[in-house]
Amino acid sequence: MVSTPLPTFDPDRFSVLRAFLRWSARRALRWFYRETAVVQLGVVPATGPVLFIGNHPNDLPDVLLGLRACPRHVRYLATISAGAGGAAGKGYQAMGVIPVTRVRDARKMRAMGVDMAAVNAEAGRRMAQAFASGHVVGVFPQGGVHDTPQIGRLRTGVAMMTLEAIDNGSVFDVTVVPFGIQYEAPRTGGTDAIAVVGRGWSVRGWRAERLAEGLDAGVSALTDQLRTSLLAVTRNAADWDSASERDELIAAVAAVQPPASSASEAPLLERAARLVPLAERLVAHRRSEAPTSHAARVHTFVTELSHLVHEAGGVRTSARDHARMLQGAGLAAEASLMPLWALALMTPAALIGWLAHGPIFWLVWRLAHRFAKARADVVARTFVPGLQLVAAWYVLLAVTAVAAVVLSGVATWLTIVVLVLLITQLPTAADVAVAWRDGWRARVLRWRVRRWPAARRAEIVRVAAALREEWKSGYSHE
Repeated sequence: MVSTPLPTFDPDRFSVLRAFLRWSARRALRWFYRETAVVQLGVVPATGPVLFIGNHPNDLPDVLLGLRACPRHVRYLATISAGAGGAAGKGYQAMGVIPVTRVRDARKMRAMGVDMAAVNAEAGRRMAQAFASGHVVGVFPQGGVHDTPQIGRLRTGVAMMTLEAIDNGSVFDVTVVPFGIQYEAPRTGGTDAIAVVGRGWSVRGWRAERLAEGLDAGVSALTDQLRTSLLAVTRNAADWDSASERDELIAAVAAVQPPASSASEAPLLERAARLVPLAERLVAHRRSEAPTSHAARVHTFVTELSHLVHEAGGVRTSARDHARMLQGAGLAAEASLMPLWALALMTPAALIGWLAHGPIFWLVWRLAHRFAKARADVVARTFVPGLQLVAAWYVLLAVTAVAAVVLSGVATWLTIVVLVLLITQLPTAADVAVAWRDGWRARVLRWRVRRWPAARRAEIVRVAAALREEWKSGYSHE
């Protein structure tokens, strides 16, 4: 049987639809999260085939943050049920997505008349073709969204397709680069999100080392190695209580450290990402049968600070909110504030932005909560169909404005053109509105702390200093 020719894809060829989708992705991330930063513990090779593997705790935002983390275009493997046809199918084509099916979707696929075996066989061929073309293939090897506090067991399909691509002569080698999506609070708007790029490694080199040592180098062993790579760039805990304790610890310790003279795009968030392994070990040790007094003291100081952050109106797991509380208490901390003059200048544009977007943002959020089938679906639904609802809202605003001008009897071609041009600037107005909101919230948090009694602010300074010294004495050498 002769295989049908595979569709070609050139990530370097300009596509209007792909550019629009990337633009929309940036808008969606900015409107929901306060800041999204990329922390480079490793790098993505500038050329050659790359298997870009990530964790998947929060649905669509994970996909968009993966695009942000990689300097090259990422061709994701994605379930066909999410883009079988229509506009979604066109988007898949523009982004070079490689469709696959999952066992959990078997009933739905059969109802759609989809041959799952044929789809997955073609996915293997497409993946080999992508590697042969030197592309970056993005995969979430957990097999779907997993709203759990740790990386679980991975599916073996990714490892199987990767080894087949090497063995069938499609490509000499593939570099695996892990990326971990770390959220301060994944479903809380106005918090920060971090994409951590880990160190890459050669699949062929890994297999050669394993075989030289007489060890298995097959699909199961490669799957285990992929999981190990993901563990190095993600946040993991035994349960949700431990995860909360870990995230509060990371936020507090990152904030109490002296400000760094770093060229990083977000030194505070980078410091938080680098603290993860130590924080995980400390929390696990404190919850063990033989915790040390050092672990208990760190936990006490962290709990005090996170409680105060919450009381000041911040998020317990936010490093930036901790830093702003420290600033309010009179300590130097890594949390820049928007100048008051900038806030004042932005106020008129921000007011217009909120008047235009407040109703639709509220509706999108309400509908996302109403129709989300699982907790991890909420933010994904604020992005899609949330962005589509915003686009429809723009059309409604434009039609209403043009109709009002025409009915008022003052319509000219010039006024209508100017009106339409103003409508096209609504996304920028939303950007300004969101930036103003974040800047205002930051100042309000610091003002609240400054208004607290002097004794209470002194207590914040004391606890922060104690935590810094306790951490330094126990972990500065690591």
